Amino acid sequence: MTEHSSASPALIGVDWGSSNFRAFLMDRNGELVQEITSPKGMLTIDQNGFEPFLLEQIAPWLEGGKLPVLMTGMVGSAQGWKDAGYVDCPLPLSAMGQKLCQIESSAGLSMAIVPGVRGRSFSGFADVMRGEEVQILGAVLLQAENTNASGGTAGLRLMCLPGTHAKWARVDLCSVASAGPEQGIMDFATCMTGELFNVLCQHSILGRLIPVDSEGKIASPFNDAAFDRGVAMAAEHPSLLHTLFSARSAVVAGAIPDTFQLTEDEVHSYLSGVLIGAEMHTVTAEIGRPSHVTLVGGGNLTSLYQRALELHDIPSESIEGDRAVRRGLVAIAGNAGLL
Repeated sequence: MTEHSSASPALIGVDWGSSNFRAFLMDRNGELVQEITSPKGMLTIDQNGFEPFLLEQIAPWLEGGKLPVLMTGMVGSAQGWKDAGYVDCPLPLSAMGQKLCQIESSAGLSMAIVPGVRGRSFSGFADVMRGEEVQILGAVLLQAENTNASGGTAGLRLMCLPGTHAKWARVDLCSVASAGPEQGIMDFATCMTGELFNVLCQHSILGRLIPVDSEGKIASPFNDAAFDRGVAMAAEHPSLLHTLFSARSAVVAGAIPDTFQLTEDEVHSYLSGVLIGAEMHTVTAEIGRPSHVTLVGGGNLTSLYQRALELHDIPSESIEGDRAVRRGLVAIAGNAGLL
């Protein structure tokens, strides 16, 4: 358990994914009081084990009285604690919280799960998200608070949430800037970039070139120049199925006139650049070149997306993902009357 501020607790927020569990004790403004993390993702727990595990984790926070618990993430999927379903796009941001999935608690707590979101992707076919919508709401509110002026948030904004399944979402922020009608999340697209990177590194002929340690983890340091080359290659040659093989051929073919070469230590960095570059090419081909991108996330992956955007001369800013989750959960709890 990690200690933070000494503010008065008002809400327990839970971000429960497939492989990780995080709980936040927060005040009414979304400021963190305490935090708990665990590798017990929802896929590691059977149907009867969700509430006992949750209550065990948050027991110290309930000693002073009962607090509402609001959950987000894959815990609300069909394979989770309870299927929270989906709400449809376009989704007004202020409407998030009006269709929560209630959970009966043996401890008499007010418990609910935020539903996922479904809609048409940039390409026109069905797409879904579960958990990212909370981050999007939180990021919008944090941006609005940082501007200190309502006019600074109006208009259509493109947000990117890097991850195993990266999300790109177009958000109309007109209602944050005025009292007029709200559009909220208009549409979005999912790119399986992170998962494909892991599959290629671990289970493909490309991955056999990548040096690993005794635990099977990548042993070579990240190479910025190789990453940049991969981003550029994806833009110049957007045929991904062909371009991917260059991560191998540029190593094993040797010196061929007018071609580039890679070392084995550069393969994973180059491959990362090709995939992220291809993702950005796909998105911009569908919706046009954005004037600005808001990245919601953290760590090295978000930094790589920011670097790739810079290589394309697309301005961006980054909002810390955990902070966005907390701010979004508090806002949804407020909309639902839990606070």
